[in-house]
Amino acid sequence: MRRREDSPGGRDVQRVFMDAEATKPAKKKIPVLESAPVSKRSPAPPKTTKSAPKEINLKPEDLDDDLAASLQNLGIDKETASSEEAKQDKKSDKKSRRVAKKDKKQLKKAKKSRARRIVKWSLIGLLTLIIAVAGFYAVRFLMAGDKLFQGNILDAFTSKARLQTDANGRSNIIIFGIGDFTWDGTGRDGALLTDSIMVLSIDQDKNDAYMISLPRDLYVKHDCKALGTSAGKLNETFYCAYMDNNQDIDAGAAALQKTAGDILGMDIHYYVQADWTALIRLVDAVGGVDVIIEGSGGNGINDYETGLKLAEGPAHLDGHTALAFARARNSGGGYGLAGGNFDRERNQQKVLVALQKKALSAGTLANPATVNSMLGALEDNLRTSFKSSEVQTLIELARNINSEDIISLPFVDRPDSGPNLMTTGMIGSASVVLPVEGQFKYSDIRAYIKQNLTSDPLTKENALIDVLNGSGEIGLAQRKSDELKDTGFRIGQTTNAPENINESVKIYQLNSEKTATARALQEQFGVQPIVEQLAGHTTSADFVIIFGSSE
Repeated sequence: MRRREDSPGGRDVQRVFMDAEATKPAKKKIPVLESAPVSKRSPAPPKTTKSAPKEINLKPEDLDDDLAASLQNLGIDKETASSEEAKQDKKSDKKSRRVAKKDKKQLKKAKKSRARRIVKWSLIGLLTLIIAVAGFYAVRFLMAGDKLFQGNILDAFTSKARLQTDANGRSNIIIFGIGDFTWDGTGRDGALLTDSIMVLSIDQDKNDAYMISLPRDLYVKHDCKALGTSAGKLNETFYCAYMDNNQDIDAGAAALQKTAGDILGMDIHYYVQADWTALIRLVDAVGGVDVIIEGSGGNGINDYETGLKLAEGPAHLDGHTALAFARARNSGGGYGLAGGNFDRERNQQKVLVALQKKALSAGTLANPATVNSMLGALEDNLRTSFKSSEVQTLIELARNINSEDIISLPFVDRPDSGPNLMTTGMIGSASVVLPVEGQFKYSDIRAYIKQNLTSDPLTKENALIDVLNGSGEIGLAQRKSDELKDTGFRIGQTTNAPENINESVKIYQLNSEKTATARALQEQFGVQPIVEQLAGHTTSADFVIIFGSSE
C-alpha cells in the first residue's frame, strides 16, 4: 500500500504545512525543568503524570530574567508581578499591624487588670486594718466607758443627746481632784480632800467655754458629822458628805456641786471626779505636756514641800512633775508662788488646758498604744455623772472648743482690771480664803460670774450705779442700794445727794452707751433717765439714782 505522502496530493499538503511552519516567528527558548522521560510510544495524547519535584539548578544571575521570561510567556509582565507582590506585602503589613495592635490592647488590658487587682487588694488590706483599729478602739472604749459613764454604754454609739443647760443655755460641770498623795508624791496619807476644784461652763451651740477655779481653802458652811463641824474649808465638803453617806461618791459630789453652785450663783449639772493618779498617767500617756512657767518674781518656781524647781519660761513636764506643779503653793517655803492658792489654781488650769491640747492632737489619737494608755488611766481613776447617750456630744465639744479659746475667770488679778473678789484671812488658827465683801457673802462673786456667762445684754453691760439719798430720811440710800444689788445691779457709791429732791426718784445717765441698763431702770421706776452729769457729784459710775422724800 502506497504511503499517502507519496501521492501528489499528499506532497502538496505537506508543502503547505512546511511553508506555514517556516513563516512562524521564532520562539524564545524557555528553560525546561527536567521531568520524567517521555515514553517513546505515541502518537497517543500525553497523560499528566505526577512526579516528585526535582532540585532546580539555576544561577542567581539568571533567575530574574528567566522568571520574567516565564511570566511573559504566561501573559504577565514584570511590572504587574511587582504590583501584585507589593499588594500582597501591603496586605501582609496591614494584617501584621492589626495583630500587633490587638496584642498591644490585650497587653494594656492585662496590665490594667493587674493594677486594678493590686489597688483592690491594697484597699481591702487598708480597710481591714482600719476596721481592726476601730474595733480595738470600740472594745477598749466599751471596757472603759462602762466605768466612766452612767447608763447603758451602747447608748454612746446609738444616741447623741444634748447636755443639760441653765437659763442662759450653758452646761456647767464641776471638776475636782481627790488626792491622798503625800506632798512629795511618793506615798499616800489616806486623806480624801479635794485639792483641785474647778467649774467649766460650756455653750454647746456657740462652742465657747469659761473656766472658774474655786480656792480649796475658801471658808464655807457645811454640816459635817464626820468632822463634827458646821463650817470649814471647801476641800472638806466632798469628804464630809462622802463619809456621812456610807462612802458614797455620788453623795459627796452632789454636796460639792450644791456648795459651789451657791457660791457662784449658777446651776451645776455634772461632775467629773479624778484622783491624782489619773493626772500622772494621762500626762505620761501623751508623752508629757508643755506649759509656760511664770513665777511671781520672774525667777521661776521653787517649792520646798513638793520638791518642785522649774526655771522661768517654757517647760515640758512629765506626769509626776505636772502633779507637783498643780499642787505647789509655797506653803512650806520657796519662791515664785507669792499668790499661794491663787497661783496654784492658775497653774492647775495651765496643766488641764495643755493636757486637752495634747490629748486631742492628731498624732495622739492616731496612736493605738497611746489611746489604750489614756483609756486605762481614765477607767481606773475617773468617775463622771455624764450619761452614755451624751458621749457623742462631749466628743464633738472637745473637738470644736480650742484650748486657747477657753476663758479663765479669776477672782484676783482680773484681766478686766476689776477689784479682787477674794482674799486670805484667819479663822481661829487656820489660814483660809474669804470673800472680800465678807464671810459667807457671795453677791459680788455671783455678779461677776453672771456678767460673763449671761446672754442677757443688761448683765453684759454691767453698769455701775451710784445710789443717793435725796430725802433726808436716814438709811434710805443703803436700803435702796441693797434692793438694787439683789436684783443684779452693780452698786458704786451709796451716799447723800448734793440736795434733796421733790420727786420720788430721778435717774441720771452718765454713759450713753449703756442703753440696756437705761431701759431696765426706766421700766422699773417709770422715769425717763436724764442724759447729763449731776452737778455737785463726782463719780466714775454709769448712772446715778436719787431717791426723794415721797418714795
